[in-house]
Amino acid sequence: MKKSLLFVVGIILIFSMVMPVAAQETFNPDTEKDTIPYSELEAKFGPVPKLDTKVSIGSILKNNANEFWLMLAEGMKKAANDFNAEIDIQATRTETDTAGQLSIAETMIQNKYNALVLSPLTNDNLNPAVQVAKSDGIPIINCNCEYIADCDTFVGGLQIEIGRKAADYIAEKIGGKGKVAIIEGVPGTFTSIQRVAGFSERIAQYPDIEVVASQPADYEVEKGMNVASNILTTTPDLAAFYCCNDNMALGAVEALRAANLLGKVVVVGVDGTGDAYKSIKAGELTATVDQFPEKNGYAAVEVAIRILGGQKLPKVVSTPIEVVDANNMAEFGK
Repeated sequence: MKKSLLFVVGIILIFSMVMPVAAQETFNPDTEKDTIPYSELEAKFGPVPKLDTKVSIGSILKNNANEFWLMLAEGMKKAANDFNAEIDIQATRTETDTAGQLSIAETMIQNKYNALVLSPLTNDNLNPAVQVAKSDGIPIINCNCEYIADCDTFVGGLQIEIGRKAADYIAEKIGGKGKVAIIEGVPGTFTSIQRVAGFSERIAQYPDIEVVASQPADYEVEKGMNVASNILTTTPDLAAFYCCNDNMALGAVEALRAANLLGKVVVVGVDGTGDAYKSIKAGELTATVDQFPEKNGYAAVEVAIRILGGQKLPKVVSTPIEVVDANNMAEFGK
């Protein structure tokens, strides 16, 4: 069974490599018109269907160490419990192990789950497994960040809007003028590209703000600290850091601490992790663009149940994103 599955996956992988690039990249959650906010789902489609039998869901996340993904997994578990489903959540150790993530997906297909909730490391690394699953009639729910073109429904925040919100917030905090640096995520990934693009597009509307650097740090704390330190060495009068996740933002905070600049430079991260909120409460990190990962995970499993119950949902179910700082934290129950 395993050998035959690997053979099919191999054939599909070869086929996908010779397919025109445009055919594989026609879907973009940030620009998709067939979209509904998660908050409007029940009003339009009614309550979550009650299934006749208990279903099993396989889920693959990007990382099993990053707090964002752990929080998202907790939301998935809660939804599975609420909707009487079983869920198996797995992840690779790093956000660059594309082969490892594909291997997990191949095994999950053999386990015959009723639905798969997937957060791919890149836009195409899970495509061979996805095509096998689709041929077996298994619904694919694409959860957060990188997209799967052939998914049934994408569930997550719009990444380009994250960058736009961060840009407007930083511009307001620094009075519309000053030098700003961007710390990117993993180079070439949809998430990082879109978060940077949204920020760059919006910050360009402020003529007195200069983006002096834009460098990757792979979503890691230590790399974020090192990149931030290097930027501060060349630009000691920096006004703000925009970091594409909270890990890197917390690294930037440590770089500022070492340079005796803590509290003098605005630092905005993305994700809304617990560590980010602790840092905001301590007066260190300025803000996080919260994707409310627990809500995102819950919504993804709910969408899986709705699809298994026969509901035909839009291609994108967008979940909330908000800039959260010390001033509005209580509004979001933080």
